[in-house]
Amino acid sequence: MAGVSQSLAVKAQPDPPDAFVEIDGADTWIEITDAFYSQDVAISITSYGADDVPHRPSQGGLVADPDEITISKVVSVISEKLNKQTMTSIANSNGKGTLLVGLYGPFFDLDEVANNLPETLKTDLANQQVFDSIYLYETCNANVHKYKKVL
Repeated sequence: MAGVSQSLAVKAQPDPPDAFVEIDGADTWIEITDAFYSQDVAISITSYGADDVPHRPSQGGLVADPDEITISKVVSVISEKLNKQTMTSIANSNGKGTLLVGLYGPFFDLDEVANNLPETLKTDLANQQVFDSIYLYETCNANVHKYKKVL
């Protein structure tokens, strides 16, 4: 955020939401979720970073349309958050928040995914009262993420 002259201060991390924050003097809240390419990839990624379980590499296989698969995962996790009672309750009490959706998979193009979300999701986003902004992101390296605003 420093690169765009914004300040962020975490005020609390109650879970849910992941954090109540202050951005440039304005109070808001942030929820973070993940859109894994598959359950197999999710287990591989999370077990690799875990200290308490052995790493389980993904099995691999034929990949037909990775962007389409990733888009369907993104639609699923966003829809789940929009319809989750705890998110609705937080928005009713604190105003709309920000949703960050991390994309994790072997092959996808962040711009391709963001630019090809289905019209049904775009309609749902235009009519919802939970989030005032939604960003998709991917990890570029340990300290750098690429973000794409979709709402």
